[in-house]
Amino acid sequence: MAGPSKKKIKLSEAVDKEDKKLDSFLQWCAKEDFQLNPKVHVGREGSCAQYGMVAQEELEEGECLFKVDKSAVLSTETTEIAHLLKEEETSLHGDSLHGDSGWVPQILALMYEFTNPNSRWRPYLQLVPDFSQLDQPMFWTEDEIERDLCNTGIPEASSSDLTKMKLEYTSLALPFIRKHRHIFSEEVHSFELYKRMVAFIMAYSFFEPVSDEGQRDEDGRGDEDGQGDEGGREDEGGKSSLPLMVPMADILNHVAKNNAQLEWDTDCLRMVTTRTVAAGEEVFNTFGQLANWQLLHMYGFAEAWPENIYDTVDIPMQVVLEEARRVAGPDDAQLLEEKWQFLEDQGAVSESGSFIAGMEGILTEEEVCESFKVLFMSEEEFREHQEKEGCCDCCASEEERSLSYDQLPDLPEAWRSLLAAAARLCMGKYRNTLQTNEQLLAKESWGKLSRRQQWSLLVCYGQQKLLHRIITSCLPEASQ
Repeated sequence: MAGPSKKKIKLSEAVDKEDKKLDSFLQWCAKEDFQLNPKVHVGREGSCAQYGMVAQEELEEGECLFKVDKSAVLSTETTEIAHLLKEEETSLHGDSLHGDSGWVPQILALMYEFTNPNSRWRPYLQLVPDFSQLDQPMFWTEDEIERDLCNTGIPEASSSDLTKMKLEYTSLALPFIRKHRHIFSEEVHSFELYKRMVAFIMAYSFFEPVSDEGQRDEDGRGDEDGQGDEGGREDEGGKSSLPLMVPMADILNHVAKNNAQLEWDTDCLRMVTTRTVAAGEEVFNTFGQLANWQLLHMYGFAEAWPENIYDTVDIPMQVVLEEARRVAGPDDAQLLEEKWQFLEDQGAVSESGSFIAGMEGILTEEEVCESFKVLFMSEEEFREHQEKEGCCDCCASEEERSLSYDQLPDLPEAWRSLLAAAARLCMGKYRNTLQTNEQLLAKESWGKLSRRQQWSLLVCYGQQKLLHRIITSCLPEASQ
């Protein structure tokens, strides 16, 4: 692996001269002994967002772009109030600061460092985040969320976030703030600041990854499991991995088809290219395998169709049940309810569960296979299945579990009809039709939309495209 040259960062090389905040940050990086590859440029030029990193010369695959010592990472262990946080955790209250999310200690550390004019990380925190750029839906109005993001999964996720934040701030953070009035203030370290720090962590943090064996994984940006929750990750022993703020690493922008990734070592972190990067090309990290709704929920942006190769759409299981009830005859209604209850007892379906489709096909193949198999059993077949407590070979075939879009036409007609009908029901719950959204994406209409409307449009359009593909794959005549 190629390594970066150790050098002082010169203003003329790395930054527009009028950008004093970026200059201050880069000089701070040099002081903190960051090692920056001379082949890259950090700044606004060539970046798809406010700041980014661009290759000035061709970069080889596996080339190190920069190295950061862990001592320069802002965490609960490096913050100036580390001793206070540790004292709280070793007090009689035990895990008093962790709560459900596990983020409270890191949020308190960030609140302190962000409001401390003498903070070691002052140049970093003055540059990132630019709070005017943090625009996750938690900051949107209720009308905007319900109107523009209905049926995307974001309203429920944002509501859950806000409920957790308010509870943890009131019950955990605020008592700590009041206990340490010599460095904290309720007026300054308010819930509004707490909320901004949560948004900062959601958009910029990294986790030191821990695999099943307790070893580090290679990449640790954001919430890689794609679940969109706030909690840190745990190793085999239950030890949680807290979010970390990694200067320089968080300047890189995201695309699903990234060309760099963060690698973790015992005492440092390195950003390394994953393929050859041409001169003039922007260097992109990845936030993980996240759908557009998750990107908007956690980071405040989305990717245009079909660039996000990890985009997904949910078909709520209750929608499938609703459609199955609609087509069931009077004699089959009671049997249908028994089948659904059986599937719930077996864990195949749930009241809040969803069948999920991605860019290549149905991702929850086993759940769809088991559920549809049971739903379309005759009463005699179902009773026999009940006696076996669901144990059968109905999903044993690997081919049967593979539900790519190319293979959906091979499913039984009744399955395809139900799946397509459920997808149609979901399609009708968006604010605009697929055709209307296609028109809004046209250049003359796109420029008239606000930034929030643009992000909402990208999320909804991507999900509608996936639903449309389900419908046309299940009912080929629908595409004609």
